[in-house]
Amino acid sequence: MKTIQSPVRRFVFTTLSIITFFCCFAISGFATTYYISPAGNDVTGTGTLLNPWRTLKKATSTVNTTGDIIHVNTGVYTETQQCFLATGVSIEGDGVTSVLRSTVNTIYTALLEVRSNEGTNGNQHISNVKFDGTNLTTHWAVWIAGRSNVSMYNCTVVDFKDRGVIFSGRNDGIALPPASAYATGNKFYNNIVNNCADYNGYGRGCLEMGGQEGLLVYNNTITQNSRPSGQNGWPIKYTNEGWLKGVKIYNNTITKIPYANDGWSFALELFNAQGMEIYGNTIQGSLDFNYQGNKGIYPWAIYIHDNIIKQPAISTYQEEGIIFEYSTDGCIIENNIFENLNQQIVTYPRANTLMKDIIVRKNLFKNCGKTNSNDGYLIGGFGGALGPNWSIDNWEVYNNTFVAATTGNANPDFAINISYGGAFAVNGLKIKNNIIQGVRLNVMLTNDRSKFTNCQFQFNDFYGNGDNINLVPTWASSGIPFPASTTVSNNLTTNPMFVNNITYSLQVTSPLVDAGTNVGLPYMGAAPDRGYAEVSTALPVKLTAIKVTENKGKHILQWTTSTEINSSHFNIERSSNGQDYEVIGSVAATGFSSSEVNYNFTDAAPLTGINYYRLAMIDKDNSKEYSGIVSILSKAGQALNIVAAQLSSGKNNVKLTINSTQNQKANLVVFDQSGKIILNEQIVLQKGLNIINKNTLPIAKGIYYLKLFTNEVTVVKNVFSTE
Repeated sequence: MKTIQSPVRRFVFTTLSIITFFCCFAISGFATTYYISPAGNDVTGTGTLLNPWRTLKKATSTVNTTGDIIHVNTGVYTETQQCFLATGVSIEGDGVTSVLRSTVNTIYTALLEVRSNEGTNGNQHISNVKFDGTNLTTHWAVWIAGRSNVSMYNCTVVDFKDRGVIFSGRNDGIALPPASAYATGNKFYNNIVNNCADYNGYGRGCLEMGGQEGLLVYNNTITQNSRPSGQNGWPIKYTNEGWLKGVKIYNNTITKIPYANDGWSFALELFNAQGMEIYGNTIQGSLDFNYQGNKGIYPWAIYIHDNIIKQPAISTYQEEGIIFEYSTDGCIIENNIFENLNQQIVTYPRANTLMKDIIVRKNLFKNCGKTNSNDGYLIGGFGGALGPNWSIDNWEVYNNTFVAATTGNANPDFAINISYGGAFAVNGLKIKNNIIQGVRLNVMLTNDRSKFTNCQFQFNDFYGNGDNINLVPTWASSGIPFPASTTVSNNLTTNPMFVNNITYSLQVTSPLVDAGTNVGLPYMGAAPDRGYAEVSTALPVKLTAIKVTENKGKHILQWTTSTEINSSHFNIERSSNGQDYEVIGSVAATGFSSSEVNYNFTDAAPLTGINYYRLAMIDKDNSKEYSGIVSILSKAGQALNIVAAQLSSGKNNVKLTINSTQNQKANLVVFDQSGKIILNEQIVLQKGLNIINKNTLPIAKGIYYLKLFTNEVTVVKNVFSTE
């Protein structure tokens, strides 16, 4: 037998009388759901549906059995005390209408603490509730510390002063890696976090993470742009100095206000990462990484791919894309679009540090510049005041397209900038198959070419720059040649012939088609093209199969491609009627493949009834093709469903719209918060939508509960009576 609570929730229970069932959910061997309600009472309440508690504090202080659930009914709860959630206990609500409003204003204190010793298996979730910081008067929303296998999803977190949500492997605030065990299996997805990060000389985070292994952060909208100039922190930041392994941040929308005297324009600031992957995001603001000097067991420290990193427009301030500070070892930057930035990829090495094994390939950098000066570049490596004896080793900069802004003084002076004092060395820098267009002075600036060894500047196209040939300005080091081990050859100075100034892909007749050199990337034709996008007249994707299946109420889409040419990503679109579709997610494509590639996507919250799905297959030029349509009846749609319900205290009447997937009889019970039954009748349902009108005993204004049940399914819904 299944019980469905609106929104849909299922419980297993033995056959009991109606009132006994609702007044006592505690069945031996099964989880129990407890309730809080604004109309509840912490003194006389029992936590049942009919006699709920009033506050989350009461519920978290009472419920401590693994598997139990605290359900936050619709309403606004003013929480005056800090709440501590026991291991294994979950919190669920009705969505943004279940509002936990904090007045806990102790510094460095969260409204909800989910905290244990390191390595504790939480095995719990927090979902479908709204945390409200009461107009920046309280400090943190949720602190998940020392626990593994904790998921937070479908939540809204707004207006906390200092920080929003913190995932920490440690259970203290010490800036060290976990002492004994990293937290594993945690997830943060489908959430909205807004205006929860402070800046007071030191940026805080709307979402902070540290001591995590395998943390998944996806499908969230995280925004920090609401505070006065100089007071906005970062959307995502480290805690406990980071120490992150195998973390994935994907398919999020992350927005930091454009430079507003907040020190930096960071949208993400993360320390000490190994095996981190950041992809499929739309990011306004820069990505800053510190102390990436150890890849550990992973093939990379950070893999940043298939993101859009941009500002609304070029500005008078310094707006960076990706920043590496201190030592960096093993980073890949691939298939991203950078727009309206003046410094695209920046390195700030300190004394005696090494920037090693960094790959920058197949990215589009467009409208690069700054409105009030010619400051800016594609890649910059600095020493000078930051410290002597720094070095760059084994950088691969392949098949990128860099186009400077063309308005006013916006275009930068240089594309590649490795300079500014200090003893430095550059070894194995390879710049090949790139297009660099429109810088004001020179393609490259360095103050000492003799420091370059085993470097290669080959098969690029330098077009429309102040100096396309010399790679250095004459005033910097005109008499210093590159050493013999460095090669400068096969560079062109021709018009690349872009299709347009949006995608900056090449026309088929461009002289740069088949004009590159093989650097190990897939290509079509006789040789690679120059620039970020291979020219092809073929469809980006050949789709051989697509299907959708159900698993525990979720819909799993699976599809297979046999070939991919210049593919960017798949948008997953869903419809309730097979005609009107909306995008519900995105999956990055392989890009180039001549063998089968399998993909999948999970719709964790399907619509009631039939769900129709299709794929929009997007290539690098933003052209797209649609797949065929697949459909499935959601599991929720196979049960009874109360589509709409209205109680009238003036007419003593209940009106229901019920969806049934078959002809069947059902029992309908309506009762008030005290358990008094005002209607108990058997009704006959036809397959499809049914309109049910029934007279009841006198109805007073207030909250009532509807129970609709058969031998197989029970649906519970709470409604308010109307005039």
